[in-house]
Amino acid sequence: MKISHSDKALLITVTGACLLVLVFFFLGVKPYQGEIAEEFIEVPLIAETPEPESKNEVREIVEQKTTQRSNQAYNSNAMRNESRQLFKDEDDVRKAIEEQQRGSVSELNAENDAYLSEKQKERELALASKREQIKASIEAREAARNAKKGNRNSTVTYDLAGREAIRIPNPVYTCDALGTIVIDITVNSKGTIVKKEYNKSASTSSNGCLIDQALDYLSRAYFDSATLTEQEGTVTYSFQG
Repeated sequence: MKISHSDKALLITVTGACLLVLVFFFLGVKPYQGEIAEEFIEVPLIAETPEPESKNEVREIVEQKTTQRSNQAYNSNAMRNESRQLFKDEDDVRKAIEEQQRGSVSELNAENDAYLSEKQKERELALASKREQIKASIEAREAARNAKKGNRNSTVTYDLAGREAIRIPNPVYTCDALGTIVIDITVNSKGTIVKKEYNKSASTSSNGCLIDQALDYLSRAYFDSATLTEQEGTVTYSFQG
């Protein structure tokens, strides 16, 4: 078998590498020298609880443990009591604030009611005063009108053959005018005026107020009875200053 130069070179390289590995391995291994130092670990001793020598000591130990538990329970109760007291204080503060707010609202409502009541009274007094003023004004006007009426003279005459006036009002008029108003009338057999009409040609005034006054007074007048079914005549009103 013929080996090429490249194979020879590879074989030599591998062989040399193996030799170098063996050399370094044996150089690193040293013989055991000296002894291994002993190491001591200190183990802590558990102290044994000395047993009580008498019943009194046993009682003291039990009382001590009981006292410790009692103290713990007392502290827990104290914390709960403090918490309850804290919540109670907060509730008291909240209730006080709510009470103050309700009081403020009540005071505000009371003030508003008092203000409205006062305004209502003022309004009623003002209306009463206004009514009194209007009443006084009306009374003064009526008094002046009546005084004006009293200063005026007026007369009434009628022309109805064979008949007598049973009732014919004498006018007290309120018109600001003067003159004579003649009214043509028709009277039935019972004496009732069944027809009345303003006679312009015989009158000296055409003032509407005077005419209305004359017709109004005649509506309340009547004469004595007669055999005639209807009878015509006149009534004359003289309005004088």
